[in-house]
Amino acid sequence: MNIRSMASAIFLLALLSGCASEPPVRISAYSAQGGDFATKSVKTYALQSSSIEPQGTAATDTATDAAAARWLDEALAAKGLRPAPQDSADYLVKLGYATRPQAVRVRAACTGAPESACDDVVPSKEWFGRKHYVHALTVQFVGRTSGAVSYQVNVTHADRDPAGNAALHGLMNCAFADFPMHNAERREVAHCD
Repeated sequence: MNIRSMASAIFLLALLSGCASEPPVRISAYSAQGGDFATKSVKTYALQSSSIEPQGTAATDTATDAAAARWLDEALAAKGLRPAPQDSADYLVKLGYATRPQAVRVRAACTGAPESACDDVVPSKEWFGRKHYVHALTVQFVGRTSGAVSYQVNVTHADRDPAGNAALHGLMNCAFADFPMHNAERREVAHCD
């Protein structure tokens, strides 16, 4: 085998291995004052207006907002939390979801959270012009009486879907799979169903 065919074989192997592995789903959690977020007794919540930014028409945005709120309600109910009116809930829950090109880095100030708990998906090299998009979900639990962030979970995943609406339900499942996670805990999983 000559050097030219060996170099071609190595290039093809590298290309195939890059296509075979999708980036992992990254999950990170933050609890206020270094403590663990407690939901041992029945806690109540009220969903505040969400900041969901999918791409599409206004009708799609409304449908996505409604679906996200429904999935969040289901996830919280499965963890023992119950909806309540905003003026009497233990927690005000804020939901944020957005999709952006992976080549764009976001340095967002996470309210009350250390920078290490924020979105940190590193852009990967785009082979042959195929773009990757980052889907980022953040769920915050704000104490209604204190106004402070009690718990925040961030989930990010990159794929080739520019709209990202299909990723939202899976990211929601990831956010609540091991809810609540310990303070400053980070993990990567292959995917969430």
